[in-house]
Amino acid sequence: MVRIHPGIILTLLISSFLLSTVPDRLSPGDTIIFVAPSGPLDKTRMSLAKERLEERGYFIIQAEDLFRKHGYLGGTDERRAEEFMAAWTHPQVKAIFPGTGGYGITRILDMLDYDIIKSNPKILVGFSDITGLHLAINKMTGLTTFHTPSPMYGLGSEDNLSPISDNYFWQAIEKENANGYIIELESYGLKDSVMTLHGGTGKGELIGGNLSLIAALMGTPYEIETDGKILFMEDVGEAPYRIDRYLSQLKLAGKFENLEGVILGKFTRRSDEPPDDIESFKMMDVLQQYFTNLGVPVLANYPLGHYKYNVTLPIGVLTEIDADNKLIRILESPTRNSE
Repeated sequence: MVRIHPGIILTLLISSFLLSTVPDRLSPGDTIIFVAPSGPLDKTRMSLAKERLEERGYFIIQAEDLFRKHGYLGGTDERRAEEFMAAWTHPQVKAIFPGTGGYGITRILDMLDYDIIKSNPKILVGFSDITGLHLAINKMTGLTTFHTPSPMYGLGSEDNLSPISDNYFWQAIEKENANGYIIELESYGLKDSVMTLHGGTGKGELIGGNLSLIAALMGTPYEIETDGKILFMEDVGEAPYRIDRYLSQLKLAGKFENLEGVILGKFTRRSDEPPDDIESFKMMDVLQQYFTNLGVPVLANYPLGHYKYNVTLPIGVLTEIDADNKLIRILESPTRNSE
């Protein structure tokens, strides 16, 4: 029998910690950087987000050309990738806040250096098109990232973050959560609006984001891995038949076969879209067809997505879904104490 010296074990444990893919938690006085890796940013909204973060005690930095525009993109592919990578190597930056989603993330994924990202764990927030970054970074590095409201439509909105969005945003990235924490809805009057499509409990890492981005990355090196995980999804501006197509693609690819649970957020429609065919399937009809008989706990109409109630979910963190009681239990801390 081979004996391993206790000192070697300690060294391995320390090395494992130093290579942690859990970022340091934020504290007032830390530096946050605004970036535009996707669509162009609105200066008024970003200025308001900056003001609110500064009032909380944070230092905000940004590139001089943050508000650049290149067609429907927030700059050329090269410039957006360059800015994003510079944020990971900046020695003072603790958190990276993409201003918004939009379109364009998939164009820069192959231009990023994932070894550098893995070696410099930082908090990354955002949702919608930022899902592309969450999934790519999760797949290539294992780094915990945060599916959150974007600065432009959260902190930068006139009404600011809603109470539930605000609470779980700061809970995830700023609070010490040594034993995890519970995301409950009853205190915010939202529990009754959430539907249990299938009861029970399940435990696994959280993974997911915007459904159309999840589908867009199928067949790429950044394709989502769902085995043994809790999958969450949301979308906006997509008719039921398009959601059906995305879900069918994921089902055919086997992405629903070994799940531990599902959280279905908001599948909202834009006010300028034509109404759905009243004699056809509604959005909930489509979701029920795919998930009611999946055999794992499933929550639907969860406060997640392009909506004023947008709960932060830490990607890659061990979590329990309790569909009977409509609770999400984060079982480990998504951040660590600063060294």
